[in-house]
Amino acid sequence: MRLSAKRLFAYWLDFVLLASVLVGFQWLFHTTTSGFPFSMLDEGYEIELWVLLTMSLPVWLYFICCEMRKQQTVGKRFPKLAVMNREGGKINFKQALFRTLIRLLPWELTHIAILVPEPWWATEAAGTRHFIFVPNALMILYIVYLFANKGRQGIHDRLANTIVKER
Repeated sequence: MRLSAKRLFAYWLDFVLLASVLVGFQWLFHTTTSGFPFSMLDEGYEIELWVLLTMSLPVWLYFICCEMRKQQTVGKRFPKLAVMNREGGKINFKQALFRTLIRLLPWELTHIAILVPEPWWATEAAGTRHFIFVPNALMILYIVYLFANKGRQGIHDRLANTIVKER
């Protein structure tokens, strides 16, 4: 399997793992608290803040901590991939943070496009739905760049001065 395909597979594994845990947490929280906080969140900004704190922040911490400390996430461990600096060593906090910021930017922009200023399910939000094309275009650009570089560097790697290699 090519490195670019291995990286996409690893990212998919991380996504499934994180989504399962975090959505499970949301469901458990919702069912054990009689609907809190969902019954209280009406405004798009309130919902975005909840998503940021309970979904985005744990995902950010997962990627930053795993890649900085172990050079790989659970998803990268299976296809034996490792994130490294240019010299082949561990990445530092600044690289891990910047790498994660760039990598997850399309996801964060998707949350904003769907939730702010009004959630899509609100009738007033019908005019803002075209903003969803921005994160989708970024995702396509990320994937094209990854395959053009044969998987060695994604856009987030290039900007954070990191590489991904097979162990």
